[in-house]
Amino acid sequence: MALALNRWKGFTLVEILVAIAIVGLLVALLLPAVQMAREAARRSQCQNHLKQFGLALHQYHDTFQALPINMGPFPGPSTPSLELSGKGWITSILPQLEQNGLFDQFSDYFGGSFFLGGGIRSPGCLTLVQTRIPVLQCPSDGSVRELSSMQFQWEGTPVALTSYKGVIGDTQMGGPMSFHLGSQPDCHAAGRCNGLFFRTTYAEPQRLADILDGSSNTFLVGEDVPEHNDHSAAFYANSDYASCHAPLNYFPKPATPRDWPNVMSFRSRHPGGASFCFADGGVRFVAQTMDHAMYRALSTKNGREAVSSP
Repeated sequence: MALALNRWKGFTLVEILVAIAIVGLLVALLLPAVQMAREAARRSQCQNHLKQFGLALHQYHDTFQALPINMGPFPGPSTPSLELSGKGWITSILPQLEQNGLFDQFSDYFGGSFFLGGGIRSPGCLTLVQTRIPVLQCPSDGSVRELSSMQFQWEGTPVALTSYKGVIGDTQMGGPMSFHLGSQPDCHAAGRCNGLFFRTTYAEPQRLADILDGSSNTFLVGEDVPEHNDHSAAFYANSDYASCHAPLNYFPKPATPRDWPNVMSFRSRHPGGASFCFADGGVRFVAQTMDHAMYRALSTKNGREAVSSP
């Protein structure tokens, strides 16, 4: 009598293909959720960086009774003979950002003229301006982590970048060269801006008491993407500010980082908007769908507009 043999039954090709399809479908469903969770974590970290900026600026203001200044490098109308080192306001708050050692090294280059090879353009300062600090980098933007040799006035010299810029207000950068609507005349060179950071604040230091619109309704620092703006050198006075004349998250395609009248504005890699630190130190996410007039109003310190923060 023949013995019946027990045999293991294997998977058929159809069953294997069905299993693979099911796994693929599950991955396709889960991947967006994972990506959203990761972006939420990156956005939270980015806002934490802005919070550190707010605390550092308030600590600096408490000590010096003014916000940190930008030193040129271009002379203003009332200071034609002043030595302008090119030192930016971010450099001034390095001690408040727990970068005392870096600040002490930079301090040797706070004098001299940038365009004569002095100040932070000195050969001895090269390694300092190439220092990449995590608190200056939004984790959602990979472009900020690379050195750039294309920054204005630094062409050919690699320098570190920043994701965070002081708010100049809503001035129309470049005046008629910009197709964005903003306050006129363009103030970035002559000063008297309606925001708190611009390249000639060495001649007119800004104080929190100058804010008449309410510190919770006034932008202090916002996000930018260096890949779209060649005014993004981290420690340089002509790269650490931007305007709200352009709509939030203005991303020309292809990128035009040299078109400074239109791209010296605020943007982020976060979907739907960007985060700002307000003058009261609070950090909030601002939707790119915000009415442009309200967005501009939040950028000014003394416009006396009736607005409420987002």
